[in-house]
Amino acid sequence: MWGKRAGFAKVAIGANAPVVPMFTENLREAFRTVSWPQKLWVTLYEKLRFPCAPIYGGFPVKLRAHLGKPIYHKPGETPEELAERTREALDNLIQQNQKLPGNILRALIARVYENPKRD
Repeated sequence: MWGKRAGFAKVAIGANAPVVPMFTENLREAFRTVSWPQKLWVTLYEKLRFPCAPIYGGFPVKLRAHLGKPIYHKPGETPEELAERTREALDNLIQQNQKLPGNILRALIARVYENPKRD
């Protein structure tokens, strides 16, 4: 998802602050991108450094924000190691709270019939 990006981890280590993993459930069901000319969108992004894939949607699905436990950096830990621990925590958070693969109809039904999870 992030490639080798670890800038957020460098900032967290420099500020001596934790990283809090967060994701929004059903966000990909609310808005979709046109994927058929995928290579075209990637090429345009690489040249322009501006996301220009057309989106559609605005479906009224229930969006829920999920916050994970703060991740504190360990003494001597590199930004890449902190970024990897954050990726793992985020993946776990998604697996616990998002039904995959996503489904717009299921997300719409959940808006009406499911009770929110309480921790």
